[in-house]
Amino acid sequence: MNMIISFSGRENGNCDSISEYIASKDDSIIYFRNLNVHECSRCKYECFKGRCKYRQDDIYNLYENMLSYDKIFFIVPMYCGNPSSLYFKFNERCQDFFMHNENSYETIISRSYIIGVYGDKKKNPEFIPCFTKWFESTQFDNHVLGIERHKYNQKIADSILDVEEVRNMITCFIQQ
Repeated sequence: MNMIISFSGRENGNCDSISEYIASKDDSIIYFRNLNVHECSRCKYECFKGRCKYRQDDIYNLYENMLSYDKIFFIVPMYCGNPSSLYFKFNERCQDFFMHNENSYETIISRSYIIGVYGDKKKNPEFIPCFTKWFESTQFDNHVLGIERHKYNQKIADSILDVEEVRNMITCFIQQ
């Protein structure tokens, strides 16, 4: 059983389509935009001294639930040269969880796979390397797949899944 998290801010785009494409019957798809997650702000670093003051929102439960799945797929779009702000919100809020669940870090990393969807590699060469940093100093390789839309002459509103080569790449990636 897998968990798939779409970090797209818009419905029915490439990230949602990829999420639905890779999901099996028993898998869970999470649309991060629909979660109640407070940004990491307006605090006094409570996470360093005890507990995050926003722990009651949906993020802590999401991290705990990740431990129940065989694989976790993060489908992350690129906006304005960076991963979506929803992804950053997810990433920055992990600090409190892992400070209190340090033994869960490697378990979650070992199960995590990232599919990044972006326009042009030449314009945004650091997009995929920023995700591979998750796996530096671990034994986990090949946990990141980049899908470059412009390589397939795809515009922003086109469906990347219309390209057979992309569907094959995704299928091979999720089966590893």
